[in-house]
Amino acid sequence: MDLNFQIYNEFVWGFWPGIFVVFGVGFFVGYLASFLGLGGGFIYTPFFHSFFHLTAVQAVAVSLAQMPVSSLSGLVVYYKNNKIRWKQGFLLLCTSIPTAQYTAYKFGRFEDTEIGKQLYYGIPLSEFIYLIVFTVFLGILAIYNLVTALKRRKKYYQSLEVQSQNSYPNPTAASKISDSNSNSGANANQEHTESFSYSRKSVLIVLFTGIFFGLFSSFFGIGGGFLAVPLFVYYFRMSPVEAVATSFLGIFLTSFGTSILYFFQGKLHLELALIGSFGGIFGARIGSLKAINAKPYTILLVTATFQFLVVIWYVIGKLPKF
Repeated sequence: MDLNFQIYNEFVWGFWPGIFVVFGVGFFVGYLASFLGLGGGFIYTPFFHSFFHLTAVQAVAVSLAQMPVSSLSGLVVYYKNNKIRWKQGFLLLCTSIPTAQYTAYKFGRFEDTEIGKQLYYGIPLSEFIYLIVFTVFLGILAIYNLVTALKRRKKYYQSLEVQSQNSYPNPTAASKISDSNSNSGANANQEHTESFSYSRKSVLIVLFTGIFFGLFSSFFGIGGGFLAVPLFVYYFRMSPVEAVATSFLGIFLTSFGTSILYFFQGKLHLELALIGSFGGIFGARIGSLKAINAKPYTILLVTATFQFLVVIWYVIGKLPKF
């Protein structure tokens, strides 16, 4: 593949502004991805589709190609802080990787078929189907992030009120409360570490989630963290940071294998992926460091708002008028 970077001349403001904007978008996506355990396809895919006029498959391929490098940067931080739960992560990959490979193969070939090229409301059928499905899916994801953020925000302020009401002037009582909290914290950490067991039900749930993890990764260019993170938190009793770190492991390996397949299909613009990846390295590093002790409801609100804006953009500007 000839890396002449001429694709940046397609950007609306020219070559060098295109370089800087792709780097900046990569930084922002890397930050969000490592902070939330989500892939950045909900930003990357519409960005490259709209501003560089890539086809749906090409936009997804570029989106996926930037995830391995940026996610590796975040994984190093999570690994050093012992936040990755390897059993659940590798079990998820048993179904996510084959599903992602199969979906990428079929999706990449469909664009080149006669049916995929057939114009429908002025655009190829493959583009039409993708735009409809992506817009509906992103809208659902935005609603989910918004509801989750509001719930976390409410719980956070409720906990602050409880802490302010439970102030004990008696040093002995305060010491007992402190010891109790320490013991409960230690028990909670132990529970997070030892909660996973290879029961038949647990294995089937993780494997089933892995199918959708790989499907959404290949079709939309996003990680499946929006499925895996809630599963790990609510079912396997992980802490939020552990859930994000374990999901990030799946994103790294799934996107790496799928990117290779898109590359050999000739769908990947490596020039765009390289610049975005450099930005993603720095963004993922900062995002993962913040995620260790951060309260993520604020960033979830920002993410949901951005996703709603993308949906509005697609509905008004990109989808055909019926």
